[in-house]
Amino acid sequence: MDHTSGHPDRVESEDGRIDQVLRAKYLDYCSARISEVFLSLTDERIYELMEQAATEAELTVGSLSFQEMMKLVTRKLHESIPLPDLETWAVEYEAEPDKYDPFLLGLWKSAEQGSTDAGSV
Repeated sequence: MDHTSGHPDRVESEDGRIDQVLRAKYLDYCSARISEVFLSLTDERIYELMEQAATEAELTVGSLSFQEMMKLVTRKLHESIPLPDLETWAVEYEAEPDKYDPFLLGLWKSAEQGSTDAGSV
């Protein structure tokens, strides 16, 4: 199957790299999955994960900003949530986009607009 011909979300561009819009959809999908798990956690569990991640990174919890704490929790969740690698996901998405589209948040659209409106901000 030729993944480079005519499909707007083609897996690879002519130079063999993953299409920019498809890459953005993958990041959108992963973000949605992580967000879904994050939002299902109790405050106590979020704090436990943050403490674990801070300890692993040899950081002092009291010295961290809220943003730094959330980054630690997000990284910890990313490690524990089974997500496919980009290439596997791209092939699966190409075969069955309807399986993944409901999970996309729409963040990928800014990448699509950037590729079609290269001169606009």
